[in-house]
Amino acid sequence: MSDIFQEVDEDVRRDKAADLWKRYQTPVFVIAFLIVLATGAWSYYQNKHRQAAESANARFEAAVALAGAGKSAEAAAAFDAIAKDAPPGYAALARVRAAEARPDRAQALTELNAIAEDAGVDKITQQVALLRAALLILERGDREKLERALGPMMTSDGVFRFSAQEWNGLDALANDDYDEAERVFDQVLANNDAPQSMRQRAAAYRGLLHARRGPKKTSAAPAGAAADGGNIQVTPVIEPENPNDKSAGPAPFETK
Repeated sequence: MSDIFQEVDEDVRRDKAADLWKRYQTPVFVIAFLIVLATGAWSYYQNKHRQAAESANARFEAAVALAGAGKSAEAAAAFDAIAKDAPPGYAALARVRAAEARPDRAQALTELNAIAEDAGVDKITQQVALLRAALLILERGDREKLERALGPMMTSDGVFRFSAQEWNGLDALANDDYDEAERVFDQVLANNDAPQSMRQRAAAYRGLLHARRGPKKTSAAPAGAAADGGNIQVTPVIEPENPNDKSAGPAPFETK
């Protein structure tokens, strides 16, 4: 008797399962199809994105080679082309490099400042543009403008704060403002978060400063007194501000 009831229960369960399948089979097939379609679309997108990045990288390296060969006009045109249709990261970097390649330095400075203020550009690239703009100002020898350009970067959380401090010190050194230069270099040397290579350069610059100025006097020097020696020429360096990077040595410098 129990076998009959068991068979009836199995038939009922089978009928319910069949009814459920008839009712929901279409949504199940649709969902399965959408999953397969979404997986294929995502795979296609990733593949296209990878191909675009590889193409942009090859074009960027070719443009860098042109710049390295001294072909500024061709390099600028190549970077401009990359900036128009490359992925956002490459496009932003290409805009920076295109500006640097401009023979008209005023135009280059304008473009770099525009990149730094472009909300569509990532924060790091904005800071790179500011630093490159500061380098152009440094080349011009306009100390007041350089201080204004470097000021926003010398914050406690600035990505290139140590580079900005170093350049500020180099500019002071080049303009014979020895007290300010020494203050900046001492600040870099005292900061354990500064990259080791940058601290090495700061020590070298401070040694050069002491050799140029001589021992620091507590009282003012007699009127008309001048230190021996000629002008100091220094070359600033741009590098990732990674405290663990100890590969770079002191930046090149020379005295005349």
